[in-house]
Amino acid sequence: MIEPARAAFLLIDMQNGFIDAASPLCIAGAAATVPACAHALAAAREHGLAVFHVRRAYAADGSDVEAVRWETWAEGGRPLSAADPASLDCPPELSPAPGEPVIMKPSWSAFFGTDLAALLRARGIGTLVLAGTTTPNCVRSTAYDGLALGFNVAVLRDATSSRSPEAQEANLADMEAVGIQLLHTDDFAANGLLHVRDTEAEVARAVALERATQEETEGAADKTNAVAGNPVAPLPPTPALESVETVSTGWINKYHLHYTLPDGRPYTYEGVSRKGTARYEAALGALGSTGVPDPDAVCIVPLLPDGSVLLEREFRYPLNSWCVSLPAGLIDAGETLEEAVARELSEETGYRLRDDIVPAVRPLPQPGFSSTGLTEENVQVVFAQVEPGGQPRPDSAELIEPFTVARADLRAFLDANQLPIGTRCQLILELLAL
Repeated sequence: MIEPARAAFLLIDMQNGFIDAASPLCIAGAAATVPACAHALAAAREHGLAVFHVRRAYAADGSDVEAVRWETWAEGGRPLSAADPASLDCPPELSPAPGEPVIMKPSWSAFFGTDLAALLRARGIGTLVLAGTTTPNCVRSTAYDGLALGFNVAVLRDATSSRSPEAQEANLADMEAVGIQLLHTDDFAANGLLHVRDTEAEVARAVALERATQEETEGAADKTNAVAGNPVAPLPPTPALESVETVSTGWINKYHLHYTLPDGRPYTYEGVSRKGTARYEAALGALGSTGVPDPDAVCIVPLLPDGSVLLEREFRYPLNSWCVSLPAGLIDAGETLEEAVARELSEETGYRLRDDIVPAVRPLPQPGFSSTGLTEENVQVVFAQVEPGGQPRPDSAELIEPFTVARADLRAFLDANQLPIGTRCQLILELLAL
């Protein structure tokens, strides 16, 4: 869901000059929408959206009146200018609260000739909810400019107005057809931004994924060509693994690895593994011959629709402390990587993989090793697009508290964190913070 702090409510042209039936610029349906606009304004404040009041004021000499309405304006008492001060005001229930900006625009769109876009960007706002009048002109032009500038745009269909019901419905249909989202005020009041899609972020992630895939493909081709043309220098002489001796068994098994060094000297090294002797020997043999292991575990970097990162506070018994971590776990026998990701997410956090983004799971090119001086265990890091899916189901001895951090807040979070944090998690969050 889109964070309210990253959204703005724009109330457009709800001034007496457009509402009052005596005004030559009156919009026939505007007066009837005042209660809905007031309801939407109150809801925007309650949900924590930034509120902007967009208005029109003409010069008394008419020098900045649109040519297409100048004659009507001049012959009708010059509304929305100093010649008719009352027409510049709005109904009391639509008045700005302290600190809410009033944007004075010189034409139809709230973006044309104003600093609105800069003000929104400075606040990190990426989503707009529009209400006001008139739907075919100022609301529609603002909505289209908002789309062109890269904002998600939603329009409150019953808090906007036109000269006729037919014009209202036709314009709403046109806007919906180009991707402007339509909401009812009651839905907005009850649910805030729950039913507003973060289309811009979804597409940005899809494009980034496509580019990353293309770069990986091109990089692999370049690497193949480079290796074919310039063979990699051979490795220096390698110690020979002679035998694996089991020292102790349990959840963690301890082994003595007996090597012969390149100069002929014997050497024994202590290692640990969760694998039994046969599987451990097979894993070491595979690493020694091909260097390409099957992943033992998965570490998940879960990204929410609004770009936030899903993290965990988990009590780790070897540390005797809570620590900050990413969802992670062993891959069960017979599981695919995606099945392991989905299971661990569900068990530890209650979140699930999104089905509206393909692929929802993007692994790094190869697994990485947890501690090369201690164990052969390796972990496949994946980036996953996730959404809430229910209640977590951790094991009885697992103490896990999921929480989210907005992408923009990661730097401050890392600077303020006092809990232990895994190196892998720390590095990934540092990169995301950049």
